[in-house]
Amino acid sequence: MIEIKNITKKFGSTLVLNNISANFLSGKVNLIIGQSGSGKTVAIKSMLGLHEIDSGSIFYDKRDFSRMKNKDRQIIRKEIGMVFQGGALFDSKSIED
Repeated sequence: MIEIKNITKKFGSTLVLNNISANFLSGKVNLIIGQSGSGKTVAIKSMLGLHEIDSGSIFYDKRDFSRMKNKDRQIIRKEIGMVFQGGALFDSKSIED
């Protein structure tokens, strides 16, 4: 289970995530939906530690990911898979690569 509690994220003076909380249950289809620019990608990247949150907490099976050192986060990241929409992650590679 992934739990986010009261996460907030700003870029400069722009508030992108404001006190967001949610539970994503194991074995269930979990969705984050919303309008373009509403913070969906920032939320997911924050949950992966690609963006550091300004406040709040992120837990993976009760392990506090938001307070871990990078070395410990790497262990959890081995349990995670993520696919970007439209192949955005690998748009510069061929299928063979």
